[in-house]
Amino acid sequence: MFSIAPFHKYLQTMVCFEIWVLWLVIVPATIIHGDNSADEINAECLGSRVQFTIHGSSSAVTPLEVYAVNDTQIVLITPYLAAQCGYTQKSDPWGNTIVSASLQSCFAKKEDGMAFTVAMQFKLYDFPTSSEKVHEVTKSCSHKMTSREIMCETNFMEVSVRKALPDKTAALKHLPTVDSNLELWKIILYTPEEKAFYEEDLLKMGYSVNSSPSRLVMRSPYNMAESFVERLADVDMIVFKSAVLYRDRWMMAIVEASAACPTNGATVVGQMIFWHVPRQIPHLMSSDFEILEVHLGVNGRRLTPVEMASHNYTMSFTESHIVIVIPIGSPDGYYKSHVHMEHYHISYTIEPMLEMLWKELLDRTTYQVLFPITTPLTPWQPQITDNTLAKQKMFDVLLGYFLPDVELLNITVGSQVLSISELISRGFGLQEHHFPNGTKGFSFRVSFSDPNVQKMNLRYDVTSYTLPLIFGFVILPEHASFLHSAVLEASLRDLVLPGAGGSCGNESFNIYVKYGNTPESQLKIILGERELNNDNLQQYNHHRNDTHFTIDVPLMSPDVIFESVKLAGVRGRLDLKIKDSVNDWDLKDLSLACPFYVPLLECLSNGTMTVILPKLESVPNLNPGELSLRDPACKPIYTEDHFAYFHFALNTCGTSRTFVEDTMKYENEVTWKEEPLQTISESLSEPYKQYRFTVSCIYKANSTQSVMFHSVSHLKEPEADVGTGELTVQLRLSQDMVYRLFYHDEDYPVLKYLKQPLYFEVGMDHSSDARVAVVLENCWATLTKDRHSRPRWDLIVDGCPSSKDPEQTKLLPVMADDRVHIPDHFKRFEVETFNFKDDGSLDGDEDVNMARRVFVHCDVILCHVENAAEGRCFQQCATPRNPNQASHFSRVRRRSDFTKEELQHVSTGPILLMG
Repeated sequence: MFSIAPFHKYLQTMVCFEIWVLWLVIVPATIIHGDNSADEINAECLGSRVQFTIHGSSSAVTPLEVYAVNDTQIVLITPYLAAQCGYTQKSDPWGNTIVSASLQSCFAKKEDGMAFTVAMQFKLYDFPTSSEKVHEVTKSCSHKMTSREIMCETNFMEVSVRKALPDKTAALKHLPTVDSNLELWKIILYTPEEKAFYEEDLLKMGYSVNSSPSRLVMRSPYNMAESFVERLADVDMIVFKSAVLYRDRWMMAIVEASAACPTNGATVVGQMIFWHVPRQIPHLMSSDFEILEVHLGVNGRRLTPVEMASHNYTMSFTESHIVIVIPIGSPDGYYKSHVHMEHYHISYTIEPMLEMLWKELLDRTTYQVLFPITTPLTPWQPQITDNTLAKQKMFDVLLGYFLPDVELLNITVGSQVLSISELISRGFGLQEHHFPNGTKGFSFRVSFSDPNVQKMNLRYDVTSYTLPLIFGFVILPEHASFLHSAVLEASLRDLVLPGAGGSCGNESFNIYVKYGNTPESQLKIILGERELNNDNLQQYNHHRNDTHFTIDVPLMSPDVIFESVKLAGVRGRLDLKIKDSVNDWDLKDLSLACPFYVPLLECLSNGTMTVILPKLESVPNLNPGELSLRDPACKPIYTEDHFAYFHFALNTCGTSRTFVEDTMKYENEVTWKEEPLQTISESLSEPYKQYRFTVSCIYKANSTQSVMFHSVSHLKEPEADVGTGELTVQLRLSQDMVYRLFYHDEDYPVLKYLKQPLYFEVGMDHSSDARVAVVLENCWATLTKDRHSRPRWDLIVDGCPSSKDPEQTKLLPVMADDRVHIPDHFKRFEVETFNFKDDGSLDGDEDVNMARRVFVHCDVILCHVENAAEGRCFQQCATPRNPNQASHFSRVRRRSDFTKEELQHVSTGPILLMG
């Protein structure tokens, strides 16, 4: 800290001292003491600083003047004097003013070695009344100082060094006795070159030098010409380095007083602030130093480890840095509004504090850095929340979200710029809203009938309302302004448009049309390419009333378009349009496409084959009458514009026969080739289109069929009475499609994936009574084990696949084998794995990311063969409307006339369906 040098080394020509007098402003004022000042101004000791907080309610009558007070003077603290004398003033977005003073500031009073007193005066002016209000606050603090204390404040650097000057009488006993107090002679500043100054010159330049018998205090504002910047561990440090020379006639002492403060080192990564401070500062530390303590604080207050953890602050050490991590948005900081390039931006500011204590030999140094960090400007786009209810004919919007320092100044409505008072007087609804996260917004309401609202009818049933607005805002206290434009839009439907929808049955499309409030006579319904009228409606099963219209269109109707054809079935599509016949407006388009699992081919035991083939959409030029088998002479026996029907013997029309083990396979092809165009250029423009469909039948070879004739006597033969007992039925989930292996109770829950079929079997394993048959009445799925729970998704209804989703469930035949001796004792069905919708329908196409637990339930009936004669056990699911196609599109279904007592209930699950 200090050293002794021979006097002659620093002896220079003496010059006369120029006396510099600092004139202080004396301000007479009425001083307010007592509790009122304590309530409005808070003073607290923070280590080597004292901090005064003037609350927003007090400083709202700005401007505010700050004075320093000592025993004889009251001095106005200007920004220049604040940096020179150790004062700092700042404000926050809530209107609070914070004034900090070093305990060794120019006007602080040192009572003894540890006690300091700082007195301040705050004068507030009220312009409307031209009155002033003065608060005088005195704060005494106790602070035990170390050998050296370095403070990096936001506007100055301060170093305080203990003056351990030697007793010259002890060092120079051979010299005559003189005054033992050395006098301050010169101050050398390193820029980094050495420059010597007198104390009076440094005071004029803005530095502060205070030499007491026990300590030397040097203070330098930032960016002084005599300071220099040096980069340490990728951090720029501004260095104030000085050596103070003390002398008398016989000896000289040097006291080093240096400070180095970081000017950067903070970075923003994502939502975190990283502050890097060099761990070793050569200008302040020797090579032999030891860090004793490191503390983190915020806003000048040291934090405990518990407080750091509660705010997610961390402090870590690397070989070269002390790293402090602070989350953006911490309550110790604040957000601030800005205008950048005429748009609204925000930033986040926080002032962390780093305190270090290290020792070098017997000396200890306290190093304190107060480092405000402000994040880069971030665009913050105001958002419009539209709460408009068109039926109320009132725009109702909320514009947000803004920080508290933003005020709404005006709104441009149409071409008029209206102030807040003008908006309210004209009846506009305007209100400011404050939210729990500290932001605020502005709600605005205006009637559709306001003359500035633009009205337009784009369609006969819809009126569009539009209102352009420009919101004018101002940011306080800077009074920076910005604009935000918005266009409010709403549509009011004066009429209810017609609607249409439908579903697919086993062999038909079920279509409904809702008229809305449009007169039925004004609607034109086009089915496929035909407009429906009273004549062609007679071809379909339909129903109409005042509100809606329903129609069932058979699969083989000429209005149906076939997208694909396979042996397992076809995919058909029905297009429907609703038009306004008066205005020629298209009101509704519906396109319903479904797969239909209907047999297109039948192999008969008499050695013949029947094939029905519809016309495909992809071959529009196909004439079904031009189709033929391998033998071109074999044409359809019946055709219409949209399908062809073949019936031929298996030993004719070019049918081939092949033997595969014990089976015979008969195969033929239905073909068609487009006729070539007339010109060569036309023939080269598009390739010829061909139609080819392979059909085949497989028979078992060398099999013998037995025919049994059973004569029934008119006289009833004696027979034994039928015994009574309980027949049990169970519902089981098969592990595969061959129904050989089943899941047991201990295997549940069973995990299945979407698109993976589920194979169920309902049956009796322990009955040999061939007069009993198992009949499925209803099957459904639920999310819980309770079969009565909601929601419920139907799989089988009245013995047939649910009409809502017929392609999801397939009834499978049961053949006798080594396990199944009586096929009537079993029923099997396949379910495509599905997703669940709230409306009770099943969706197999939607993907999900989490498993849903499903239970499957069935109502089962044990039917006696005597009931079969009455039609109670079996009947047709649907009656075909085209007699020519009855043998190709029939289904077997149950008739729901059983009582609850006859039903048995079986369940299985849970099954986990994973997307």
